[in-house]
Amino acid sequence: MAKARILLAHGNADCQTIYGSVLRHDGYDVDVASDVESALARLARVSYDLVVADLYLESSADECLLRRMRHAPFAAHLPVVVLTGWSTDSHRQLAMDEDADEFLSLPTRPRELVDRVDAIIGQPRRETRAAERATRDKDRPIANGI
Repeated sequence: MAKARILLAHGNADCQTIYGSVLRHDGYDVDVASDVESALARLARVSYDLVVADLYLESSADECLLRRMRHAPFAAHLPVVVLTGWSTDSHRQLAMDEDADEFLSLPTRPRELVDRVDAIIGQPRRETRAAERATRDKDRPIANGI
């Protein structure tokens, strides 16, 4: 039985093969998507435990998968590990601003990805950064005590 179900949303075929194989070898059930639209379609149909995604994934509307996920009720709660070749501080900040839970820049040792995935999935009832932000926003005091 698989540990958990992961969507690997990455446009690079080598990354799909290498990281998908390592995650499968470690016991995860892995599906692959190559663009934003197919990733969102899979997320709408299948219950995933985590998404590993490139920061910039092909999209017909030039949209960010992370942003689209955080606005989709079927995916807003999912933890996300960004696995990308874009490695500057501004790219890392963009991923965190879009509520990524982890940021790994390529090249990344496959074992490091598995360790990060294990850590996220192994935490009971872990809230994603998006869920934490929503909770903080709800608990924030409102002007005039209303």
